[in-house]
Amino acid sequence: MGLRNLLSRQKTRLTRNRQILGSVAALFGGNITSSLLGAIGGLLVARFLGPDVTGRFRVYTIPLMYLTFLHLGTFDGLWRQIPFYTAKNMPEKVASLAAAAGAWNILVSTLVSVAFLICALLALVRGDFYGVAGWLSQLLCCWAVFYGGYLSATYRTIHQFVALAKIQLVQALLNFGLVLIVPFLGFFGLCIRVAVPSIAGVGLFHKNRPLKIRYRFNLKVLMEVVRIGLPFSFWGSLYTSVWAGTESALMLSLGGRTGLGLFAVASVIREGMNVLPQSVYHVMTPRVVEAYAREGSVRSANARSLLVTAGLTGTMVVLVVICTYLLGVLVPLAIPKYVDGIPLMKVSLWFSVLQAAALPFNTLFATGRSWLYGRGVIVGLIVFPLSAYLLRPVVGGILAVALGSLIGRTARTLVAYVELAVLNHREVP
Repeated sequence: MGLRNLLSRQKTRLTRNRQILGSVAALFGGNITSSLLGAIGGLLVARFLGPDVTGRFRVYTIPLMYLTFLHLGTFDGLWRQIPFYTAKNMPEKVASLAAAAGAWNILVSTLVSVAFLICALLALVRGDFYGVAGWLSQLLCCWAVFYGGYLSATYRTIHQFVALAKIQLVQALLNFGLVLIVPFLGFFGLCIRVAVPSIAGVGLFHKNRPLKIRYRFNLKVLMEVVRIGLPFSFWGSLYTSVWAGTESALMLSLGGRTGLGLFAVASVIREGMNVLPQSVYHVMTPRVVEAYAREGSVRSANARSLLVTAGLTGTMVVLVVICTYLLGVLVPLAIPKYVDGIPLMKVSLWFSVLQAAALPFNTLFATGRSWLYGRGVIVGLIVFPLSAYLLRPVVGGILAVALGSLIGRTARTLVAYVELAVLNHREVP
């Protein structure tokens, strides 16, 4: 009887592992295809347009990066609470939390849309048609950021990750197809190319949403999501949207629109390299949270990530070395207008290694103690500008910003590993 139970448990574990691998494969397959389409599309745009034009467009994207915090941590709260209460078999609780968070993000999307509409109307009064198109594109994009971000946070199971990847692939195909209008419409083509896939993605996320619920604005329930999510969102927003916004603002300040345009292509390459680490992270996080909810053990939850992290990080290092060589050969041939950005692109490749190394940090997220996550972000935010300032006389403005950002993220990663080591040490064996 004992042998039969042991074999049954091993069979269940093997099935679960196959599901995880299948989910990662589906998500990675969809995302790598989307990333390749995005990268090729970005390179084609760079072939047609100079860095000054792409930099002009990027100027209009900076405000929305800083406004992302208005979701008040509802994404982070749902990322944590949906698998947490799912593991405790409380579907009604999941539905009520998601309903309140959905209502809030629809409200925020509406308010931000009105603000961008006002900016577009003011630009129209001035006769600035670039401003009109730029702000209207962000009006549509904000729905992808807030309501689309909320919807994607509700995709938490194995099968839902596959559906998520399919929708992202549709967006990538639209984005790639719209490259054809860029040579003819220039700046205005860039606006259309960003706005149309964004709003189409929101429609598909809504149509295929896992939780078919009616959104209700319930302040008490919303505050429950915010209490969990806002602390993580605060640090997460600093580390993602605010950090990215600061990178773009510094690039614009130190390198002008041309420098910001060079950074735009480097960002496309960076996002492409991050696809595999992000796919693994998205699949592993809810499983780590569920494990922590059931067992209450940091050590057990963390053990699920460490071996995968070692292999993933080593793989990314090899890929970065290969791509570093290829950039020097291909950029002068494919996008000669961006040759000056090659050093920036090479630095951007290394962000994927840090993304892979950050996989165990989902354990810090699972504990619900945001300060453990936040201390590393504070250190990184101090190191980032300080490094950029010290490097600027040596390597120049825009490269100093990229290197400073990389060094800052490295500092954050090291601090987070110290936090994990302390948690493991304090836990009773």
